[in-house]
Order: sequence, then structure tokens, then C-alpha cells
Amino acid sequence: MSEDRRKDLRDMLDEMDKYFEGFQKEIEDALKNSVFGADRMARPFIAGLSFNLGPEGKPSVQTFGNDSISGDGFRSPINEQVVDQKNGVLRLIMEMPGVEKEDIKVEATEETAVVTAERADRKYRAELELRSPVRPESGKAEYKNGMLEILFSLKDKANKGFRRVNVV
Repeated sequence: MSEDRRKDLRDMLDEMDKYFEGFQKEIEDALKNSVFGADRMARPFIAGLSFNLGPEGKPSVQTFGNDSISGDGFRSPINEQVVDQKNGVLRLIMEMPGVEKEDIKVEATEETAVVTAERADRKYRAELELRSPVRPESGKAEYKNGMLEILFSLKDKANKGFRRVNVV
């Protein structure tokens, strides 16, 4: 490679570095001023991504942490859903440190679960689509050492939509 070509490549890479440094600063400033606001900077901010393999080996990405859009102070707890077809249960596990079991409220339908908890400055909310239909009335929850575990019986799919018709 000739010296001129190397110089051109270095100049181009230097120019890209300057562009990305400016872009990074603009993003940081925008986040500080619009999303967090001056009053929110005094509180801790938690945000993250969790990558897992879902059913049939499909990758699943989950966000958790403070809800920066609504600004109401709720966090989305990290959670995991495990479907056990053999035993006919769906296990929902959530990490919610800093609250007591009396602070936790769980509401469920056949296809969704809403979990909220609030104590002092700890506020959690998760609205989840369940991986399999469940019988909501079967739900049993246990909270221990900051971990909430909810078990639901899976809805029986065998006779879904089946109805015997008598011939007269």
C-alpha cells in the first residue's frame, strides 16, 4: 500500500472518530436534558437488557429497570417465564428486592399477568404476555429474599373449542 493511500485512510478514520465523538456527546446531552431532567439525576437510574433463548431456541431480549418515558418512578423487574408442559405449569420468576410480600399485587388473565409492588422509594411494575395460556385462578405466589415466584396451571388445550352435539 502506498504512503498516499495510508494517509488518506488515516485521514478518513480520524474524521470518523471526530464524527462519533460528537455524536456520542450529543446523545449524552440529549439524555441528560430530556429523559432524565435535572430533578431525576438525584435518584439512581437502573436500565439493562437481558438476552435469553426462548421457546424453540428463539432468542429473546428483555429490558428492565427504570421507566424513563413515564417518569413515575416505576422499575420493570427482570423476569423469566418457564413453561413446564410435563407438569402443566408456567413458572414466572421476578427479581424485586426492597419490598415486602404485603406490598405485592398480582393480577392475571389467561394470557397476561400484571405485577406491581411499592414501598418507599422502591416501585415495580411488570405487564407481561404469558408464553402459554394459564388458568388465572390457579395462581400461587411466594416471595422470599427479593425473589417473587408465581406458579400457574396451564390451560388445558386438549378440548379447546370441542363440544359434543347431540343428534335428535
